[in-house]
Amino acid sequence: MDIILNKYFQSLGLAAGQHVIVHSSFGEIKKAFTEVTIENLVRNLQQLITPNGSLVMPAFTYCYKRSDGTHEVFNYVQSQSKVGAVSEVFRQQDKVLRTSSPTHSFSLWGKAAEIISQKNSPASPLGKGSVLDWMNSRKNAYVLLIGVDFNALSFGHYLENMAPVPWTDISPWDYLKVEKAGVSITGEQKLKELPGCSKPFKNFEKFLLEKKLIEYHSLNHLKSLLVSMELLYKEGLRYFHLYQDELLCPEGTCVPCDCRREKIRILHNTAGPKGSLLEKCSKKKV
Repeated sequence: MDIILNKYFQSLGLAAGQHVIVHSSFGEIKKAFTEVTIENLVRNLQQLITPNGSLVMPAFTYCYKRSDGTHEVFNYVQSQSKVGAVSEVFRQQDKVLRTSSPTHSFSLWGKAAEIISQKNSPASPLGKGSVLDWMNSRKNAYVLLIGVDFNALSFGHYLENMAPVPWTDISPWDYLKVEKAGVSITGEQKLKELPGCSKPFKNFEKFLLEKKLIEYHSLNHLKSLLVSMELLYKEGLRYFHLYQDELLCPEGTCVPCDCRREKIRILHNTAGPKGSLLEKCSKKKV
């Protein structure tokens, strides 16, 4: 199994010294490699990247403060990752460092774990000062998608901040009573931005596919992609600046995106259509 996985990852372009953030679906991976374990998967990634590179995975917990007091409290050791089985197993392994953001922590192995502080917890959790910001400053940084698409692209939220889009500092989660703060066992942390819906990042993916700038690789129906952050950043800044109407879900289909639209309209004193999700968002504001 290790040999098969190794060849598969090599075919994607993984190599020693790369700094790689991984987004994956273990369910999809198991369909293609029925004997694989998460430990197999992680070990092969580490062997290819080597400690001279970095293996990074999100370990998000979304421990936001809620006005009704129902929020979870982030514990660096005990709080489980809410972004997949691979992420949860990886964060608990030896020589893996987890950062301290109560909402958007990351698990790091290799060079990133040597350079980035365990205390990393910026007010912009996926923007300036974040692990994504550090990776974007590396010349050899990549995003690896295994069995998932741009719906899982955390780097898309970084691009929202860097472009920036008009709603980057507008909370989309009022209807869930979420406040602009994270909560951990060490106290509360005020946040500048609350990342919202990632479904529209599929439009950015379509744009890159149509320009033939990226290409998914398939094996036994498992689709994977290794793409450089340099390309994502260069093309993303342009796309996120020029095609902002494609970076929110279609009106009336997504409460978080409609909440942002409503707040932008209020700021600009413009009227929008009544009913459906816009009305729900307004009624549920805290």
